[in-house]
Amino acid sequence: MEELKKDLRYRDLRSVRRWCFNNHVGIFSDVGSKWRYVLKEEFEKAKSRCSMPSPRLRRKKMHTSSGTYIPQGEYEKKFLSIFTSI
Repeated sequence: MEELKKDLRYRDLRSVRRWCFNNHVGIFSDVGSKWRYVLKEEFEKAKSRCSMPSPRLRRKKMHTSSGTYIPQGEYEKKFLSIFTSI
């Protein structure tokens, strides 16, 4: 699972598990073992289907559109109007 965390560029294993669940990649473990693993072929297939950007890029894309900032809420709009009037 640590290799998946590095490959997907996540900081936490919970995010890796969520990604696997959302992309239908099964997480397995042996009976009586705490170690978890996934099938490499299944992971590679899901990763090629997804071709997701890193989490930081995803967060940035939510708030930008073609390079300009678009405020989403009332407080953001007020802050932006104050900030641009300076």
